[in-house]
Amino acid sequence: MTRDVLCDSGVLISLTAGCLDNILYYFSEHHKVRFVIPPSVEYETVTRPLYNNLKKHLFSAIRIKDAIADGVIEVVDAKVEDDTRRIMHAANNMFYMQGKPVRLLQFGESEMLALAAALGVEDIIVDERTTRMLIEAPFQLKEHLEREFEVNVMVSKNSFRELSSRISHLKVLRSSELVVLAYENGYFKSFSNLQRAALEAALYKMKYSGCSISFDEIKEYLGMVR
Repeated sequence: MTRDVLCDSGVLISLTAGCLDNILYYFSEHHKVRFVIPPSVEYETVTRPLYNNLKKHLFSAIRIKDAIADGVIEVVDAKVEDDTRRIMHAANNMFYMQGKPVRLLQFGESEMLALAAALGVEDIIVDERTTRMLIEAPFQLKEHLEREFEVNVMVSKNSFRELSSRISHLKVLRSSELVVLAYENGYFKSFSNLQRAALEAALYKMKYSGCSISFDEIKEYLGMVR
């Protein structure tokens, strides 16, 4: 049975920029995982860079386009615009600073969350910190905003309930955690006695390719694996 996992644009860009997108092929082939993206993510990662000749992102765009052509990544348009806008409205009207709503989600992230509900998918891979915290720890996000801006943050209970009912059940994975999961499932076996060194190199490559992972987190990951 195929298992669907949704991805955001940052995850795909980090993996392809780090030449680690073969991990997607590995999970597709060996674990029947289908990586799903909404049209907005395809536009952001493939169409826009190619059409506008954005040289910084062309390599990633070409590799993502190939993965779509190979069926490893599937673009699903479930016509979720209404739910997308409801999620975006709830998220962007949940926290208030000095009487003004704090904008937290853009259309792309909101569409991915709406697509998850439409497809009944619980597993998503997201690197963007705000999106992850909205799902996993919204009140920690509130505290973070208060520390960063040194103001009290007010919460709209209605928006909180609306958003929570739609996304709180989701299970979030980061792209760096996907790399570790690949290691644990044998992806790096071809490196023989250098498997752990290959994992460390891959995590650093992810960091320098845009993944928001700290040096301490890399050490923590390495401390958890054999």
